[in-house]
Amino acid sequence: MNRMLRWGLALVVGAGLLIGALLLLPVSTWLPGGTVGDVPTAQVVNGSAFNRLFPTPGPGEQLVFTQEKRGFSQARLSHGGQALALLAISDTATAPEARDKFLDSRDRLRGWPLVEQGSQASAVLVAERFQVKVIGQNEGLDTTQRHELLEAFDLPGLASLPQPRQSPALAPSRQPA
Repeated sequence: MNRMLRWGLALVVGAGLLIGALLLLPVSTWLPGGTVGDVPTAQVVNGSAFNRLFPTPGPGEQLVFTQEKRGFSQARLSHGGQALALLAISDTATAPEARDKFLDSRDRLRGWPLVEQGSQASAVLVAERFQVKVIGQNEGLDTTQRHELLEAFDLPGLASLPQPRQSPALAPSRQPA
């Protein structure tokens, strides 16, 4: 086979594969401003908006933010170098099933539904959208201490955050008691 013919054939095959890949692959998920958990980013609160709503550390305590992304912010609370708790705020627009655990909650914290998740975690759902969670670390925290930490968050500030456009499927259906 002639050298020019081989190169030509290789270029045609390569171009065909490239064009086929571009047509068949969902390139839009690679582009900036894509989605978070299949929810357009325009409908999710940026995690940096949550940071100012975390509790102010007490004397000897330190609050270190460990993760921040669209729809989520997390910090570790420690005292004297010992981790006390993991604190988090998440926008349930990215995971609507996270709201389901609050549906049958009879417990309330400042009027918002409260659930216990095992022996080390407590969570509250604010404004039918934002989950605030405290997870005890090491020796853990008792239920009262976790609830005090939840109350130390700026829950009214969280409830009043400007919420991005919501699709009808994300619209809240209940109000706190």
